Amino acid sequence: MQHVDQLSFNLGKPPINREGKSPPKRRQALYFAALPDPEIARLAAEMTVDQSRRNRLMRTARKQDLYHASIYPIDIVSRSQEEATFAALEAGSTICLKSFPLIFDRAGTFGNGNNRQYVLWCRDGNEGLATLRRELDAAMQSMGFESGISKSFQPHMTLFYCNHILSEVILEAPIAWTVKTFTLVNSFQGDGEHGHVWHWPLF
Repeated sequence: MQHVDQLSFNLGKPPINREGKSPPKRRQALYFAALPDPEIARLAAEMTVDQSRRNRLMRTARKQDLYHASIYPIDIVSRSQEEATFAALEAGSTICLKSFPLIFDRAGTFGNGNNRQYVLWCRDGNEGLATLRRELDAAMQSMGFESGISKSFQPHMTLFYCNHILSEVILEAPIAWTVKTFTLVNSFQGDGEHGHVWHWPLF
C-alpha cells in the first residue's frame, strides 16, 4: 500500500511561460465529483450543442472529460492547495459506500446574474449522491475543515453557461448512470482544464 506522501497527483498542466514573463495566476477549484460514463459524456456534449441552438445561442460542446456532477467543494481560500489536497485524499479514503444511480430528467437554469449555468438535474431523488456528500463533509470536518454543505444543493451536471434564464425542458428519456467511483478534481477555471487527482471505488 502506498502512503499519501509517496503519491504523485494529476493537478493539471502548468501554464506556459512565454518570453520569461511570470505566468498569470489562474483561478482554481478543488472538489469531489462523479464523472459520467463515456457514453453519458457523449450525450451531454450532444445536448450542449442542441439545447444552445434551440435557445439561439452558439455554444460548443465541452471536452468530454470535463463533464461531471459536483459532489463537494473543498476550501482552498483559507487553506493552502497542498494542505487541502492532502486532507481531501485522507477524507476520500475513509468512504465506504455502495454504488448508486444518478438520474437527470430535465434541463434548466441555475444561478443568477450573468454567470448562470444551464444544467441537467432532477427535482427529486439522487439520494445516493446526497449521502456521499454528507459522508465527505463529515470526513473533511474530521480533518479540521468547516462544513461545505449548502442547504440549497441540487445534484446537477453543467452543459454550458449563459447570462439569462432559459426554459426548463423535461427530457424524453432520463440521462442516468451508475456511479461506481468518485474523483478528486483540480479545476483551472476558465481554461477548460481539469486534473483528476485521485479516484476512489464504491462497492
